[in-house]
Amino acid sequence: MTTIRTATNPSRLRTALCAGTIVATLPYLALKIAWVAGSGIGVHGDGMHSGTMIGANLATLGMDAVAAVLALGLARPWGRRIPGRLLVLPMFVATGLLAPIAFVAPVAAVVGAFTGGISSSSDPSQDFIEGWVFAVVYGGFGLQAIGLVGGFVLHARERWAPVFALRLRDLPAGPADGVRRLIVAAVAVLGLVPVAIQLSWAFGSHVLRPDDTRTAAQSLVLDSGYALLTVVGLVGMLALTWRRRDGRSARGALVAAWVGTGTSFGWGLFWLLASSVTTPLSKGADMRGLALVGGLLALVGAVLATVLALLVVEAVGASDDRARRSGMIRA
Repeated sequence: MTTIRTATNPSRLRTALCAGTIVATLPYLALKIAWVAGSGIGVHGDGMHSGTMIGANLATLGMDAVAAVLALGLARPWGRRIPGRLLVLPMFVATGLLAPIAFVAPVAAVVGAFTGGISSSSDPSQDFIEGWVFAVVYGGFGLQAIGLVGGFVLHARERWAPVFALRLRDLPAGPADGVRRLIVAAVAVLGLVPVAIQLSWAFGSHVLRPDDTRTAAQSLVLDSGYALLTVVGLVGMLALTWRRRDGRSARGALVAAWVGTGTSFGWGLFWLLASSVTTPLSKGADMRGLALVGGLLALVGAVLATVLALLVVEAVGASDDRARRSGMIRA
């Protein structure tokens, strides 16, 4: 992929967004460090002292620390020297993990205001973690979603400007295009399976999740939100591969594909991993349904993300070749 390098420093807006992101990580990092060190702040009982929870806290501590480092790199000139793959892959995962929090959490807050709270005392996690912890954690994640993704977009527009200028007619055709279409169509059909399961949960079904203790409001808002973002990714990928070759901008489809497939992969992998271990948050719960949905979503997200990356790289490369040939002809 062509890299556009400039000597200018990051804009004030990008610096402010990234600085805000770093600040937003601090409460979460402080909580995780305290829990790993043995503190019981914000929790009931000694569940945080188990080896499983210490490992989980270290892993999530590391993930948020990476977010802070990424934000720092996006705010400094040396960030342009970070290899593209080392920047794009963690940002893809971060976007996917943060997108539902940015889009679904505000809806959950509104629903909670009218239903007496989105949480339920019957939820096992409520007996383990105090309510203010959720407010601090998810409030910080919401701010990170705005700052980190905003900073990355500004960085990418400067560094990979050709991607933002792509039009549907610029996307590669030929024999490989037919293969891409078949792969995306097949994976989209597969992706409808976890979407259907999540929507059934959203509307009160307990299929594959017999001991679900969430309230109706929780299930409706959360499960439908995740399912919708998955569908957005599927639609975006179908628009990029089964498109009419015209002069319309490809930006909307690219954004939909990036956010939706990132959500499928990031949360699918998280649910798959979370269902494979026993913690105070899942003790005694039947996690097989969540493991199935998580595994399918992770597979769908991984395949579609690979197709998306190859499609963009090939399209930008072809655009560069056309520009070079045009320059040679004019010369």
